[in-house]
Amino acid sequence: MLKSQGPYLIIGTIVVFMALHLMAAHELMSVKTTIATTLSGIAFLLMTFSMLLSTRLNIFEDLFGGLDRMYQVHKISGVVSMLLILLHFFLIPKALPAGTDPIVNAITPSGPLGMLALILLVVLLVIALNRKISYSKWRPTHKFMGLVYLLAIGHFLTAPAIFFNLFSASGFFLIAAAIIGTLSLIYSVFGMNKRTAIPFTIEKVNAMERATEIVLSPKNKPLDFRAGQFVIIEIAGKGWSEPHPFTVSSAPGEKNLKIAIKVLGDWTRKVREELQSGVEVKVRGPYGRFDTTKAGKKQVWLAGGIGLTPFLSSLRAMKEDDEREIHLVYAAREVGDAIFLDEIKERAAALKSVTIVSLFSDEGNFARVDRMKEKLPEPLHAYEYFMCGPKPMVSGIMGDLKKEGISKSKIHTEAFEFR
Repeated sequence: MLKSQGPYLIIGTIVVFMALHLMAAHELMSVKTTIATTLSGIAFLLMTFSMLLSTRLNIFEDLFGGLDRMYQVHKISGVVSMLLILLHFFLIPKALPAGTDPIVNAITPSGPLGMLALILLVVLLVIALNRKISYSKWRPTHKFMGLVYLLAIGHFLTAPAIFFNLFSASGFFLIAAAIIGTLSLIYSVFGMNKRTAIPFTIEKVNAMERATEIVLSPKNKPLDFRAGQFVIIEIAGKGWSEPHPFTVSSAPGEKNLKIAIKVLGDWTRKVREELQSGVEVKVRGPYGRFDTTKAGKKQVWLAGGIGLTPFLSSLRAMKEDDEREIHLVYAAREVGDAIFLDEIKERAAALKSVTIVSLFSDEGNFARVDRMKEKLPEPLHAYEYFMCGPKPMVSGIMGDLKKEGISKSKIHTEAFEFR
């Protein structure tokens, strides 16, 4: 669930800028121009927050509710920035306002820099939003967003004072934002990957019915994580450079790290067929705030297919004296798709506080809220809900729970969409 502190921070920053900018507007500036420059300043602040979120710092995970939510805000900020910059472009006067020195304006690169930034931003966002373009092809192009940001800085730093006075309160505000954003960009491109990479070696590659389990052995100390968190792994060697996020299925405290991967496409098939023990892997993380231990004592866990993995980690970590009442609803297409089914049934029997409900769509059994109302021993509002699985399933059940009056604060989901 997206936490409110992060969006409030963004909104508060924008409000402060607007107040400073509108109070110090140039006396010769028209209302239309004032609106145009205000919109461009807001767009730049949203771009700055996008740069900040790309650092993946823990403080932002706490503010926004996890890395998955940060990337959602990152995406929305980019789209809104483009719309505001387009409005800025159409509202800003093309003729020089009275009081502007045409010679000074002619030697400043503000206009060309702004136009180049706008063109690049539109092109890159169209690529990012086009789902037909694969992640492997999109990822290299997205790095050019840093260039767009630097061009935007050059645009407002060289703008005529009648449009934007750098020495006003709002000018200093945006300069401070530019410094923070540039440092974030440098860290994301040159420092983050090196600082956060933890070396592991593949110990085993276990081919399952329709999934692959990778067992990773740490080269140094084990990874410290909480059940329900995920990592981003990057396999060493030619053809393996593309990083991918996966939920950790092993229990916290175990020396080895276990990751279960559903066979869905070329990359995951390659993992199953070609990956061998002894290969080095860089692990970054842990990330995410999908933590069942911080919720109420009565919980419903809804897992769809490979979405079982965060709950598998939680089950492996649970102690026999755990006081929570857990109802794990495991939905899959058929029995063959239900990985680790025997293990979770054995764990549930040992823990005694966990109930397993297996639902297979080929048998006509689907995960639905009306079925929950029938099967759960208490009314729906008595529970907190954790859901991980295919987006249509999670979205549908979330909508039905809200119709039943379940508060958003009681519904927790994991969103693995980073573009």
